[in-house]
Amino acid sequence: MPYLGSFLGPLDSLDERLASEFKEFGEIVNFDKNSTIFDSDNSLKWFYIIINGKVKIYDINFNTDREQTLYLLIRGDMFDLITLLDSNSHELAVDILESGSAIRFPIDKVREWMRINITFEQLIYRYIAMQMRNLEELSLDLSLRETKERLLKLILKNFETIDQRGVDMLHNLSRSEIANLIGTVRHIIDKHLKSLKNDNIIDIENRKISLKNAKKVLDMLTSL
Repeated sequence: MPYLGSFLGPLDSLDERLASEFKEFGEIVNFDKNSTIFDSDNSLKWFYIIINGKVKIYDINFNTDREQTLYLLIRGDMFDLITLLDSNSHELAVDILESGSAIRFPIDKVREWMRINITFEQLIYRYIAMQMRNLEELSLDLSLRETKERLLKLILKNFETIDQRGVDMLHNLSRSEIANLIGTVRHIIDKHLKSLKNDNIIDIENRKISLKNAKKVLDMLTSL
């Protein structure tokens, strides 16, 4: 599987034995909106690295129909870290927002690699730390920041992701899905996006949000 080594990038520094085992045990799998490959039963057996596509990990209150997206997995993201660490089923809802593919490995083999290779273990823990920081930021934003401020931060984060990882997280997402990312509802997102467009800060066309004035967004965040 030659593609595997080039995709994993940072893992190129691993020793030859581990690189060989990645090629031996890694398998590319495709997913679409009807796929169940990321359900809790499968995550007990497999560990995934996303190649492309968008996967939403979320929870929902069925009494109110309110959702909160915890993770939007895109290229380079890993799943499921919780099960990887504690070997228990992780009961969260999963939706495929955009068809794509992933590399999957037997999860017990990934745990073995973490035990025997410090470089690989550190890579996993750095990724876990990044996800913990993202959840911490989400928790604080939901508690302390107004909806418009949360939306502005999301727009800036999206363009950082485009620059760093080559993926537009928000492209083709419905207004409801954007709302779920920051803990609000669709009509509030509609109002704020319309205001930002009227102020010539963003442009919106075919479900694509283009940032026209990053400095003004930063100035607005400073003043809020």
